[in-house]
Amino acid sequence: MVAVYGLGGYVAGRMRRRGMATEDETEARDGVHGLTVWAIGMILTGILAAGALSTGVRAAGNAASTAVEATGAAVGGALQGTGQLAGGIVGGAGQLAGGAISGVGQLAGGAITGAGEAAGGDMGGNPLDYVTDRLLRSDAAAPQQFSDEAIRSEVLGILGTVLRTGEVPEDDLDYLRAALAARTELTPAQIDTRVEQAVTQAQELRAEAEARLEEARAQADEALATAEQRAQELQAEAELRLQEAQDAAIEAAESARRAAVWSALFLAVSSLVAGVAAWLGAIRGGTDRDAGRVWTGLTRRRA
Repeated sequence: MVAVYGLGGYVAGRMRRRGMATEDETEARDGVHGLTVWAIGMILTGILAAGALSTGVRAAGNAASTAVEATGAAVGGALQGTGQLAGGIVGGAGQLAGGAISGVGQLAGGAITGAGEAAGGDMGGNPLDYVTDRLLRSDAAAPQQFSDEAIRSEVLGILGTVLRTGEVPEDDLDYLRAALAARTELTPAQIDTRVEQAVTQAQELRAEAEARLEEARAQADEALATAEQRAQELQAEAELRLQEAQDAAIEAAESARRAAVWSALFLAVSSLVAGVAAWLGAIRGGTDRDAGRVWTGLTRRRA
């Protein structure tokens, strides 16, 4: 660039018409012509540089936008994966607990329903049936007044209550003893043993159901804790990726800023040197013009 402006200044000084002036004035006019060439060149260079700069800025903006979008997509994907994973694990834990609770209910309901089917009736273990039986029970000491189906229904209601609550009222025990005494020829001791066995079996079914429920709750709590831990890990990973992307963007911007500063400084110094070269080239061209010399290759000769 310095050589080009020097040559342009030389041509401008050489082509200027010589005027009647002192030597210093002539050199000053020749130098101003050289600076004029330099100024015009700077204007044209500035226009071209502005166009290139705007294109570069647009390209940098597009690249930054693409990088930001890619970073946002990566972080959003990681967070979405975190939510999906946590939701899936929590949902699985809920299904596990719900399945266990449903199994407990099916166990209790199946026991009651099975007893009802064995009794030959359509009884589903409705607690209101038990309340109704107690309300309409005429005399616990005279169960022979009931039919076989009625006796089975009420016994089923009593055992179902034991299965649900784990307890049995004393009047229900009396009713069971009286029912067995009316239907069997067992001794009172045998009747008490059989009633106690039936109540114990119902309580064991309840204990088994509660144990399954507690196990399901423990598994659900463990699965939930695992989900929370995994979600925290994925969130930390997503935040780390975001921070890395931000650091990379800041570093790229800082590098671009330093490059722009050094480029501007280099262009400024080069422009000043080019201006001096144009000034000196114009003076040299004016001197050759006044002396009547021309350039032939690398040597000079007088015209």
